[in-house]
Amino acid sequence: MKTCFRRLFCLLLFSVAFSFLLAQEEYPIDSVLSDSVYVNWPDSFRLKADSIIQNSEICQTSQVGIYIYDLTADTAIYEYGSRQMMRPASVMKTLTAAAALHYLGGNYHYKTKLYYKGEIQDSILNGDIYIGAGYDPCFNGKDMLCFCDDIKNAGINAINGSVYTDVSFKDDTKLGFGWLWNWQDDERPTTPLLFDGDNLFMEKFFELLDTYNIQHPSTYSEALVPKDSIILVSERSHTIDEVLLTMLKQSDNQYAESLFFQLGAHDKSLFPSYRQSAKYVLDFIKTELGEDPDLYNVSDGSGLSVYDCLSPKLVVKLLRYIYKHEHLYRHFFPCLPIGGEDGTLSGRMKSPALRGIVHAKTGSVKRVVTLAGYCTTPSGNNIAFAIFHNGIYSPRATRNWDDNLLELFLSH
Repeated sequence: MKTCFRRLFCLLLFSVAFSFLLAQEEYPIDSVLSDSVYVNWPDSFRLKADSIIQNSEICQTSQVGIYIYDLTADTAIYEYGSRQMMRPASVMKTLTAAAALHYLGGNYHYKTKLYYKGEIQDSILNGDIYIGAGYDPCFNGKDMLCFCDDIKNAGINAINGSVYTDVSFKDDTKLGFGWLWNWQDDERPTTPLLFDGDNLFMEKFFELLDTYNIQHPSTYSEALVPKDSIILVSERSHTIDEVLLTMLKQSDNQYAESLFFQLGAHDKSLFPSYRQSAKYVLDFIKTELGEDPDLYNVSDGSGLSVYDCLSPKLVVKLLRYIYKHEHLYRHFFPCLPIGGEDGTLSGRMKSPALRGIVHAKTGSVKRVVTLAGYCTTPSGNNIAFAIFHNGIYSPRATRNWDDNLLELFLSH
């Protein structure tokens, strides 16, 4: 009998150990969120949230996914449909930002370069001008003035040759993959040579050359910058923080696409498509977030694509990752809209419970409203959350519903 009990005990012990090893292999401890419910959090919130969802017309007529996570305690607080694959709208920009900061670094600079090839004789350039595009949405009037100043300072008053633009930084598609055809009148074209975020660069360049009395050809062509006998006349750059600020605070799609394509250009290939950029983002999901990238879809950097597909839980895992990596967090967090104060949250979250407390990225396209970010409880716990709605009928009612849920949460 004793022998039988010993064997049974050993078998049970082996079974538990084997199960543990399997779990460790499939889900590395450092890469997963704790799904255990935070026992110190009031049950009353969970009960009220469940009741709100069950009795809400919004939740009964649309797809809803919610995940709330206590970063301080490193444990889950509440979830509802959090693993559903849904359109993230502009919450996609949080993933674009994190992947770019990870692979490019916080010191990354966008660059637009001006070259010439030939000889300058008697203030005449007997040669050509080349402009190397870097898909910089921040390039502005001040930068263009510097370009023309530097041409003058190089001793050039006339260009006896051609003007070329090198736009090999990305492919020649004007809309993102999966953008609806009727958005072309609403969205600025995704071209890598921009002036104030729009496709006006060469028009403004020629206008300013006229102002400086620099003679030039009336047209331009596209060509790669030659590798030999090229002289750099001017280089203008902007930081990744400048791009992140407008991209996240104002939810600017052009800025998001420019950052997305910086990833695609990272391997120095010519005319990279969205696929090269998506490869980096999906690799980030796999290597840094520990998720199977085949479960998700990344087709652009802004969230406009109808093919984009993330889950609320993945986004919270992303926010947790950023929170735990200070070199990312210090660039990312200050650029998020602040409830009731600025960016896309300036017109909502005016109540004392939310104003200045919620820092989150909004998302909105036809029939989709999303929200994801951080907040701090009255007790001082830092929280990450994501709330996705797909198939909604009223954006305003849905945003109010989200604000009310967060206010209920922060009042407990």
